[in-house]
Amino acid sequence: MISFAIVSLFNSNETNPNNAQLIFMTHYKNLLSNKLFRRDQIWFTEKNRYGATDLYSLAEYKVRNDASFESDYIKGRYGAIPYIGYLNSLIS
Repeated sequence: MISFAIVSLFNSNETNPNNAQLIFMTHYKNLLSNKLFRRDQIWFTEKNRYGATDLYSLAEYKVRNDASFESDYIKGRYGAIPYIGYLNSLIS
């Protein structure tokens, strides 16, 4: 709830009249909301097979206005899904 409140403060013309910017990284997928962010405010990163990181915006995708960003992200529609790998190798 605190994350939502902070982002809302920055998105509000009343509490942010000088248009200060908030840039942050999170793994908290519940913030992927079309009620909280515009598509151009959401960026993803994904490592390719060579280890280089690609950075791209949700604005690059054709997304309906009523689409659930969170649900589509979990389904892999935007890429950038974390690869966990085999955790057993960490234990041995």
